Amino acid sequence: MKEKKRRILVLGYFGYQNNQLDGQTIKTRNVYELLELYGSDNFLLSHFDTQDFQYNKSSLLRMLKLLMNCDSLVYLPAQNNLTYIFPFIYVLSLVKRFDILYIVIGGWLSSYLKNKRIHRYMLSHIKGIFLENSSVYKEMKERYSLQNVYISPNFRIHSFAPLISSNQNQFRVVFMSRIMLEKGIDTVFLLARKLSEKYMEGQVIIDFYGQIAEKDKIYFEEQVRENSIISYKGELAPAEIYQTLTTYDLLILPTKYMTEGFPGAILDAYISGIPVIVSNWNNSREYVDNGKTGYICDVNNVNEFYDKIEYLYMNRSLLEQMKVFAYEKSKEFHADKIWEQLKCFLIEEK
Repeated sequence: MKEKKRRILVLGYFGYQNNQLDGQTIKTRNVYELLELYGSDNFLLSHFDTQDFQYNKSSLLRMLKLLMNCDSLVYLPAQNNLTYIFPFIYVLSLVKRFDILYIVIGGWLSSYLKNKRIHRYMLSHIKGIFLENSSVYKEMKERYSLQNVYISPNFRIHSFAPLISSNQNQFRVVFMSRIMLEKGIDTVFLLARKLSEKYMEGQVIIDFYGQIAEKDKIYFEEQVRENSIISYKGELAPAEIYQTLTTYDLLILPTKYMTEGFPGAILDAYISGIPVIVSNWNNSREYVDNGKTGYICDVNNVNEFYDKIEYLYMNRSLLEQMKVFAYEKSKEFHADKIWEQLKCFLIEEK
């Protein structure tokens, strides 16, 4: 008799309705792609996009049906989903006896759970919680005594290999993320003004890629018009990212989200063979080897960002060395390693 395959459901914010591209949607899609690529011979895979709730309330019934028929749930919620939907999912998992693997996006879970005793109890009884960074892992074990936690950093599925070189006639800086004040775009504009005061037009450029947050759209467009060294290049399709980023010298991400996990833009930069210059968010030193794969600067110190860029502008051999280090760093976050971890929870031993 042919063995029955396990049914795996991936539930999270895919953002397919409007093709929203941000850290939440990209990682959710990557997890699904990972399971599809590596595990399709071992289980039956399906997904539910929680963005559907905004467009069709009857999608709740479809979600319920999928949950009731799965053996394992791979769960990637944002905060609202964890607050309001997870208690229902947890109770249903007890009734229908399916496992829950919670893959956390970002570094906010520990602070979120501070005053949520019931959520802490429920999470302590699921099969696994997979965290992006070691600091949150440590807090979850020591502060909340959770034993079902694992470190599972951000990852990418790719086969890209960059050709390492620097742009001798121009220093090219790139910002690739959601374009919003919380990601530090105001710091980039202040930096651009300082750079344009010293360097002739064309010597240093800063290009923006990404979806523009509606609330900051007017501010962003005004600043782009006022800064001659800045250009907005639109949105990149996933297939275009590495070929585009590798043409730059440095990625800048002065994020003001102190609870960032492992920003995908940094990993994309490493894969593309370019170092990064970032703000000192809580987990920055876990992913950026300061002075080797990039630089970590005080979030409010524009002069520090400026000094590091000027230093690399004047030291192209060091820049090329850092590009090599960045690409080598990317190998720590390959999809193969994540699959080796997850398959132990998804595939039953025969």
